[in-house]
Amino acid sequence: MTLRSPAATNAARRLWPRRPGDVSDPEEVAAAANRVCVQLRSGLARWVGSEGYRALLDRALGESAAHHPVLSSLSCHEGDEQAAVAAVRAYGSAEVAAGMVALVATLIDLLGRIIGEEMAVRLVEQSATPGPRRVSSTDRQGGRNG
Repeated sequence: MTLRSPAATNAARRLWPRRPGDVSDPEEVAAAANRVCVQLRSGLARWVGSEGYRALLDRALGESAAHHPVLSSLSCHEGDEQAAVAAVRAYGSAEVAAGMVALVATLIDLLGRIIGEEMAVRLVEQSATPGPRRVSSTDRQGGRNG
């Protein structure tokens, strides 16, 4: 079993918009999974590039799918909506939620090996947070010095 850091797992749980045991409409759960993937893709590709993001995602999918078979039917790339709905219907909302949390935690761990865990958590959280404007750490601190 792949060991993920507690910080990565906690961050991934915060990013999943539903409780793991929620029983919901398959389309809603699939839309939530797609939304997380789209937000991560658009946010992280800014920092690691499209190909870098694809490589990190594919590796995270490969590692996570061993323990969450639902991820084998999801690519988290564009145009995956119908596959996500089918996965929710086949595996259930709870397994999709657990799989998505594991995927994001693994993605954070992989990225953390390159840039450090704290920065990886921050980038993923910032990328997956919807909003018209994402706040950078310099904005929160009152600007840059110099």
